[in-house]
Amino acid sequence: MGKNTKLALLLLILVMIPLISATARADQTDKLIKILIKKGIITSEEAKSLEAEIKEEEASERQAKAKPAGVDDWTHDVEVGYNKGAYMKTTDDRFSLKINVRTQGLFSYSAQNDQDDTTTFRVRRARFLAGGNLFYPWMNYGTQVTLEGGSTALRDAYIEATYFESAKPRIGQYKVPFDREFLTSAFNLQLIDRSIASDEFSLQRDIGVQLSGKFFQKMLEYSAGVFNGSGVNQSNVNRDYMYLARIVLTPFGSYPYSQAALDTPETPKIAFGLAGAYLPNLDPGERKTQAGILGDTNVLPVASDVYQLTADLAFKYLNFSMESGYHFRCIDPDKPTLYGKESAQGFYLQGGYFVIPEKLEVATRYSFTDPDSPNRDDHNKAQEFTAGLSYYLYGHDLKLQANYSFFRTETDIDDQDEHLGQGMVTLAF
Repeated sequence: MGKNTKLALLLLILVMIPLISATARADQTDKLIKILIKKGIITSEEAKSLEAEIKEEEASERQAKAKPAGVDDWTHDVEVGYNKGAYMKTTDDRFSLKINVRTQGLFSYSAQNDQDDTTTFRVRRARFLAGGNLFYPWMNYGTQVTLEGGSTALRDAYIEATYFESAKPRIGQYKVPFDREFLTSAFNLQLIDRSIASDEFSLQRDIGVQLSGKFFQKMLEYSAGVFNGSGVNQSNVNRDYMYLARIVLTPFGSYPYSQAALDTPETPKIAFGLAGAYLPNLDPGERKTQAGILGDTNVLPVASDVYQLTADLAFKYLNFSMESGYHFRCIDPDKPTLYGKESAQGFYLQGGYFVIPEKLEVATRYSFTDPDSPNRDDHNKAQEFTAGLSYYLYGHDLKLQANYSFFRTETDIDDQDEHLGQGMVTLAF
């Protein structure tokens, strides 16, 4: 039999194979090949080549069936997974989306002077976060929504360009770069809540623009910004703004905004921060939602220039961690008040130690505030002592905490005391 005849027969077989039913295809193909070999039409080597071509053809058919005609296989260009949050990203890194859900369930027992004891369960925090990058790997965005309290509120919404490590502009709504304790996420605290000093002096969140960056092998960080000065989801009510600047020195490497020595560093880590804020001609009640205590008209009874300074220190080594902060505020009224220009100050000192490394931690804190104001109405010296246990099942993302706090507020009549016991479960993913 000539070569042309053999070739024609081979082509005929290849054309016939797709017509054979799927259930009988394999057996019939083997039989045909054996008959062709037996009759001497093809050799064993030619049979092996033919079998390889058949397998390749079957693989192509299976792929075609799995992919509908006219539909692009987009999964080749998109990656989906979990890495500290559920994410979806394009393989060229131009677009990404990461989603996080965080919640804290709290039980509290409170006993105060001349009042009935109270106990309650509550959802302390419930947050939904979505962030990532768009168009370029260095064009980042972030959003956060508050779900607790029976209402939904926007906390964060910003865009940030991180092309240059030394100069990263950000615009939108977010935490202002002021004190370390508030810049640390409430889900990364080693005690259930922040100190009374943070409650009194933190400037919390606002809308504006800032520039931040790192120098000297990331040992020096800075942030500087201009904000509305009115708080979250609020427009500026006049032509005055809030001005802020913060610098942080980390001589032994990066120091994240997270409490507790969960990483058990074998070499000391330290961060020293300084920050200042200026709010010219701040009107009473101008600062509103999530804007700190300066929105209280008892603290700010008339339009005033407000100056604030803070210094903080954080340290971690092996199983030990420590954090402290000092606050100063000056309120200078634009017109005469009962007490005129007044200043306030406060501080906190906090430490923790892992009895069982990375699992069981004991922590304690002392905090003090002297919140004088131009009319000194209902603002008196206050002290806090808090002690707590934390059991970390999966770092800060899954932990159990129990705290006891004692609060004393001095008044002209007598001291007001409160004993507060709390237990909380944190889940973040």
